[in-house]
Amino acid sequence: MKSQRNPLLFAFLMVASLFFIWGFCHAMLDVLNKHFQNILSVSKAQSGLVQTSVFGAYLLVALPAALLIRRIGYQRGILVGLVVLAAGAFLFIPAGLVFKTFWSFCLSLFILSAGLACIETAANPYVTVLGPKEGAAGRLSVAQAFNSCAYIIAPTVGGLLLFGREVDANNPDFHPLILPYVVLGCVVLAIFAAFAFIRLPVIAEDGDPAEAGADQTTFRAPLTRQPHFTAGVVTQFLYIIAQIGINAFAVNYILENAIIHPADGDPVTSPLFAWYGAVTHAATPEATAAYVVTIAMVLYAVGRFSGAWIARFIQPHLLLALYGIANAIVILFAIADIKMVSWLILPLCWLFMSIMFPFIFAMSVRNLGPQTKIAASFHVIAVGAAGSISAVLMGWLWDNFHSVGISFSLPLVGFIATAIYGFIYPRLLEKSGRTA
Repeated sequence: MKSQRNPLLFAFLMVASLFFIWGFCHAMLDVLNKHFQNILSVSKAQSGLVQTSVFGAYLLVALPAALLIRRIGYQRGILVGLVVLAAGAFLFIPAGLVFKTFWSFCLSLFILSAGLACIETAANPYVTVLGPKEGAAGRLSVAQAFNSCAYIIAPTVGGLLLFGREVDANNPDFHPLILPYVVLGCVVLAIFAAFAFIRLPVIAEDGDPAEAGADQTTFRAPLTRQPHFTAGVVTQFLYIIAQIGINAFAVNYILENAIIHPADGDPVTSPLFAWYGAVTHAATPEATAAYVVTIAMVLYAVGRFSGAWIARFIQPHLLLALYGIANAIVILFAIADIKMVSWLILPLCWLFMSIMFPFIFAMSVRNLGPQTKIAASFHVIAVGAAGSISAVLMGWLWDNFHSVGISFSLPLVGFIATAIYGFIYPRLLEKSGRTA
C-alpha cells in the first residue's frame, strides 16, 4: 500500500504547485483593471477587456487542449502549457517598453492565458483521479489552496509595485508592471525543467489505481445525457461570472464605499480604512484597497483548506449549497451599498467562494471515466465564456447606470445558481446513473 500511495502523493504535490502559478496570474488581474484605468485612462468597461483577453483564451483553447492531452497525456500537456505561459509572460517586455498600449498588454495576457488553459485542462481532472472518488472534491480543494496562496501574494505585489506611487498618465512608466511577469516567466521555465525530468503516474482511463477493489462505476452515456455534468457546467458558468466580476471591481467597490465624495466638500474616508492604510504604509488609497483584497485572499485560502476538512463531515454538495446561500447574503449587503460598512463585509465573499470551483468541477465530472478529459475542457470553456463577458458587462452596467446594485446583481444570480445545484445534485447524479 505504501509504495502505491507515495507516487500518487508525489504526483499530487507536483501538480498542485502549478495551481500556485495560475493563481498568481489570475490574482494580478484584480489590480490590473484599476492600474490600466489610472495609467492609460481607460473606462471601467474598457478595463474589463483585461478579463476578456484572459478568458477568451480559455474559451478558444480549452477544447483543442483537451484533444491534445487526450492524445499525448497529462504530463506532456502540462509541458506544452508551461512553454506557452512563459512566452506570454516575457511578451510583457515589448508590450511595456516598445508598444506601450493597452492592446499590446491584452495580447500578452491572451497568449499567457492560452498556456494557463492548457495547464488547467490537464491539472484539474488529473487531481480528481489521484485517489478515491469520494475525496475528489476535497482533494481538488486542497490543490486549489495552493492557488489561493498565490491570491494572497499577488494583490500585495500589485499594491506595492503598481499603486506604490502616483502615476503620470501623460508619461506612463510600465517598468513596475513588467518586473513581476519577467520573474513569473523565469519561474515557469524552472518548473518546466522540473516536470521534464520527472515521471507522473499514468492514470487508467476506466479506473483509478488507488481504488483497486473499490466502486469503479462509470457512466458511459454521452455527456449531454448526464444531467449532473450538464447542470454542473451551467452552474460553473454562472459562478465564474460572479467570481470574475467581483474580483475585477473589488478595488473600485472598496474605494467608492470606504471613501465618500460629497458634491460640495472634501472626501470623507472610513476611519478603519484610513487606519489600515496607515498600518500598511500604503502610498495611495488604491494601494490600501489592494491590501484589503489581500485580506480577502487570506480568507479565500483559509476557506479552501477548511472546506476540504469540513467536507469530511458534511457532504460536499450540501456544503456547496450552504456556501452559495451565505454568499448570496454577502452580495445583498454589497448591493445595499451601506457607505463605510459594506466594504468590510465584502471580503467574506471570498471565504465562501473558496470551495465553489473545485466542488462544482469534481461533482460534475464524477463517474465519467474516459470522458473526463473532454468533460474538463467544457468547464474550462465555461470559465472562458463567463470570464470574457463578466467584467465587461459589470463595468458597462456600472459606467452607464452608476449603480452598484444593478452591476452586482450578476454575482447574486451566480451564487443562487450554485446553491440550487448543490441541493439538487444527488437527484441529478442518480438520473445520470440511470441513463448510463
